[in-house]
Amino acid sequence: MEKKGKKKLRSSVKFVIRLLLFITILSLCTYFVLNLRIKNIYIEGNSSVSDIEIINAAGIKNYPKIYRLHKKELIDNISAIPLIKEVKIKRNILGKLTISVKEEKLLFYYKYNDKYITNNGTLLDDNGYYGYPILINFTPDTIMNKLLEAFDKIDYDIIRMINLIEYTPYKSQDGEIFDDGRFTLFMNDGNTIIIDLVNIKKLNEYMKYFASLGLDERSGYLYLDTITEDNIYFRVYTEEELNERQRIIDEVLNSANVVAGDGEDELPKEDGGNNTTE
Repeated sequence: MEKKGKKKLRSSVKFVIRLLLFITILSLCTYFVLNLRIKNIYIEGNSSVSDIEIINAAGIKNYPKIYRLHKKELIDNISAIPLIKEVKIKRNILGKLTISVKEEKLLFYYKYNDKYITNNGTLLDDNGYYGYPILINFTPDTIMNKLLEAFDKIDYDIIRMINLIEYTPYKSQDGEIFDDGRFTLFMNDGNTIIIDLVNIKKLNEYMKYFASLGLDERSGYLYLDTITEDNIYFRVYTEEELNERQRIIDEVLNSANVVAGDGEDELPKEDGGNNTTE
């Protein structure tokens, strides 16, 4: 009986020691996890909103303790940025915090009301956005809505190649409008595109036209509007057109408090070559 009692006591002592050891390890792990600071911040899916703007909005620029952050609070703070429409947060015990965002698509700056416009029609004040086209004149609301819908389907790389957008409905000599969805696009490479809303998807093929028409060696008007149906027509600027184009660019950029396009507009090369159709 005495031996059995001692055996039972030893078993109880071992159990208590193991339990205390388990609780100690668990406590240390819990302490480590709760006091683990962010070691790496990864931000995905942003193009118009900068990493630092997201980090500042989230309040994590000082790399706080990763598991003391409330996900909902982080998501709400980041979602308050005007261009952000969706936020997802992931974190792991190695101190890695991943912020995945989806943005509204910022399309251009509308000079008429001094606002940036997204694909959903959201109007935004200038927040340091860089390299977007400028729509330089008034555009009726019905046409504007169609323009936003059409531009939303254009590759971002092409949009960033546009310097200025001018609403230029096609009119007869007596002022009658034949095509109210026509626009003139001043490209950063020195070319000017005439296009309408029906054919605006052709912009996604711009680099193909650029190569086939040799637009790296000459500049002029590229007609992609419905008047030319399925044909692509190009003609070199006259000297007068070249000067007028540069005058418009200088006037707009000097009066707008924004930087348009992806890079500076270059003067087109003067070329006496023949007009080209494709």
